Amino acid sequence: MKKEDLKVVIVDDSKSAYVVLKIMLRKVGFKHIRYFEHPLDYVMYIKTIKEDEIDIVFVDYEMPLMNGLRVIHYTKFKHPEIISIMMTGTQNSQIKEKAIQLGVNEFMSKGIDYPEFEAKMNILSNLRFYYYKSKAHQKELEKVVKYKDQQENLAVQKQLKIIEDKISNHFYNNYLFNSYFQPRDILSGDSYSTIAIDENRFFLSIVDGMGKGVSASLSSVLTVSFMNYSILKSIEFNDFNFERVVQDTINYAKSIMLDDEALSLAIVEIDIQKEQIKYMNMGLPPIYIIDGMSLIKIRPNNIPLIQKTTNYNIGIYDRSFDAVLIASDGLFESISKDGYPYFIRYKQKATKFYLLDELLNDFQSNVSLPDDDTTILYIKKDTDEYQTIFQQDILLTKKSIEDFVNSLEFKIENKLNLKVLNKVVFALNELLMNCYEHSVLKISKNKHEIIQKNEKIEYNGNEKFATLKILRSKRYTIVDLDDNGDGFEVSRVLKSSWFDKYHGRGIKMLKKLSNGIYYNKKGNRVKLYFKNEE
Repeated sequence: MKKEDLKVVIVDDSKSAYVVLKIMLRKVGFKHIRYFEHPLDYVMYIKTIKEDEIDIVFVDYEMPLMNGLRVIHYTKFKHPEIISIMMTGTQNSQIKEKAIQLGVNEFMSKGIDYPEFEAKMNILSNLRFYYYKSKAHQKELEKVVKYKDQQENLAVQKQLKIIEDKISNHFYNNYLFNSYFQPRDILSGDSYSTIAIDENRFFLSIVDGMGKGVSASLSSVLTVSFMNYSILKSIEFNDFNFERVVQDTINYAKSIMLDDEALSLAIVEIDIQKEQIKYMNMGLPPIYIIDGMSLIKIRPNNIPLIQKTTNYNIGIYDRSFDAVLIASDGLFESISKDGYPYFIRYKQKATKFYLLDELLNDFQSNVSLPDDDTTILYIKKDTDEYQTIFQQDILLTKKSIEDFVNSLEFKIENKLNLKVLNKVVFALNELLMNCYEHSVLKISKNKHEIIQKNEKIEYNGNEKFATLKILRSKRYTIVDLDDNGDGFEVSRVLKSSWFDKYHGRGIKMLKKLSNGIYYNKKGNRVKLYFKNEE
């Protein structure tokens, strides 16, 4: 950019002063010069212009109706980037002080010598050139940041796609399965996996790349990706073997690790029928088991994995358990508000937590900001004794659902606390409409297309019903709904709720509303847990 590219405006009620100033400006090298004799005309003009349509403005101080201070005030208010020069011969320090407060860049007298004028204009031109260079640099920086954000967002989506969380928010018999995953940074060093081997055996793993940045994240996610593929293939061919999975995973992880890199990982198989746990823990926090009112700590049985690792141990826990907790460093090593690591508080309160929701509420209320990525895998045996307080088959039509939901609170109002009752009624409206969409209208897979096109779908087939039970224990109220339909893949919908506009929002809302949401394997039966209010 050159001086001839800069756009200059002169605001002065004296045409002769304007002519003199214009001659000097042209001599210095400026070509784009605009003149306003009346300050109000300039004010009206500046209202309409966009950024950078004026580079430098000369403003006379002594003008009728509006003096130079007011003109500069309005200029800086609308476009603070414009270089402002006040033309005045006054020695009044208060006027100059006020002008400086308003943002004036320079003072000049109308009788200024040309050499001094040229020198000052060269300095102000360079200042303007620097402004444009800084602005261009800022735009380039914004492009880089935007690109980086886009790539990080894609990386998160890729990591979530690779993670196979097949059993979270599911129930098998009376066992409830949950997971929680919260990266500390965009690229997480944690990855995890939960897969049902069969109706009784379940595979769970957490891999923590020790270190920060892309390398740790890649090692973690690639290791879990390898594990997932191997396990799903072994299930397909009905030859799953825990010991082989451990050995293959260790060998694969070693092959992709750098010389100075380390991985912490826990690989676990839980058999709920035999009440047996096989585990291989390399440097992750202990696995905690709750049996009645006892908290049992299973320490890591191996050091973190490095390239030179040759031997490892597999342990077996074959006693009864009511709950199993597997977690990464973020849960236990984060500092609570009392100044101590959270694991101290957890050990004191572990037997009082029933569902994962209670543990998370306590963790989040006592830890302001986790020190690391936080991954939690939690299995809970529901041992409460429940009484059925309501049961009914509901016709799955819009009218029937609406009539049922409107009448429900009157049918059970004496059996539940008002706050719990309101949550139950609200949740059932969402659940029954989901049943109607999935089981009756069959729009689960193309829901986004229907919403985008604003299509109307009417059902003309056979009548379908959902079976509702509401149960209550001293601790929880359960909404148990079975729609007898084809079900849906819960893990896919939960995964898409991280970044999909149309899928998973209902489940996401129900998870926030309740203390726990659990589906059967098929996805056509759901249990919602609501903690009873005192």
